[in-house]
Amino acid sequence: MTSGRVVSKAKVKSSQPSTLGQRIRAVRRAWGWTQTTLAEALGSAQSMVSEWEKDVSRPSGAALISISRLFRLPVEALVQGKGFTLPEAPGQSSGAAMSKRDIQDLRHLLPQLQQGEILQVDTQAEDAALVQLSQALQVIREAKRQGRQVWLVIGDKTKPKD
Repeated sequence: MTSGRVVSKAKVKSSQPSTLGQRIRAVRRAWGWTQTTLAEALGSAQSMVSEWEKDVSRPSGAALISISRLFRLPVEALVQGKGFTLPEAPGQSSGAAMSKRDIQDLRHLLPQLQQGEILQVDTQAEDAALVQLSQALQVIREAKRQGRQVWLVIGDKTKPKD
């Protein structure tokens, strides 16, 4: 005997992002990046990242390829969602050492410096500036004294290929 209740199928919200903009936002958030951080990594404007994430506009072909390379995902996975997974952030691979792939990805995110130039990035002040070696050493000593993390990135002496 039935009780007369009808079991309805509730809509189950998919955990997979369904649009290109949602996939871009999902990766950015998973990495703990701001729209500005992603824009800088891509050489774009924060407002463009915002429009992409809202699906107001789509990245151009060159921008889409840059996003694909940065995210280490095929363009098809970004655009159509086929095979989309959240990639690990650059430098966040499991294990203590960075992989060669992580280092290559990081090189694309860093600005090109001339030989002898030192870029000081202050994550607390969200500021960056070219500094002299003496200034960089002073910052490193102070950060160590305060127990703050310090990242040291040394570029190669070769000029980037055009």
